[in-house]
Amino acid sequence: MPNTIEDKISLFTKVIIERIELDCKQKQSKLVDYYEKKKRDIINDYEERKRIAIEQANKDAETKKRQLILKTRSEMHLSLLKKRQEFTERITDVVRKKTISFLNTDEYTKFLIEAIKQSLVTFANNQFIIFNFSKNDFEKKYEIIIKSIGSSRSKDSYKIDTIEDIIGGVYVKSGDGRMEIDFTINTILEDSDKLIGKVLSSRLNKEQYR
Repeated sequence: MPNTIEDKISLFTKVIIERIELDCKQKQSKLVDYYEKKKRDIINDYEERKRIAIEQANKDAETKKRQLILKTRSEMHLSLLKKRQEFTERITDVVRKKTISFLNTDEYTKFLIEAIKQSLVTFANNQFIIFNFSKNDFEKKYEIIIKSIGSSRSKDSYKIDTIEDIIGGVYVKSGDGRMEIDFTINTILEDSDKLIGKVLSSRLNKEQYR
């Protein structure tokens, strides 16, 4: 029996509705896929930002740690230098005071005579030499100085002078200035200062690493 117009309309309507439903499902699926992808992108972007932030935080923390270590080491080094300077000055002051006291003893007189003798054997007899003493020794020990030099030198082969800065001992140089010998208390004190500094530096470094 031939289809009526109502049947054809019903069939056509059904086909249209099915296509609309299919189209809606396809669009819905695409929309879901789109938003799923968007969500994944957002999550991935967030994770990447978090990873970068963590890496940067770690880098900043490491940089800060190195800065603090360097600052601490620098402060410790300055503290050690300050301690060494304080101890050196204190010990040097004690040594200088004892040295001043030593200048008024018989032991110093023996030292001065021995220093003169050692100076004499350094230079040839035909060399003109200049002896330099402290003003104090020149005034108070002149006779001893002349006797010690005169025992092996003629008067015309040497000259005696004073130097303001000499604490004690003797500084001798040849007339032409090419040779010199230094048996002054000043040099002994300078060597003592170096030794004091070296010993203190070694000691403080050991204390630092305990």
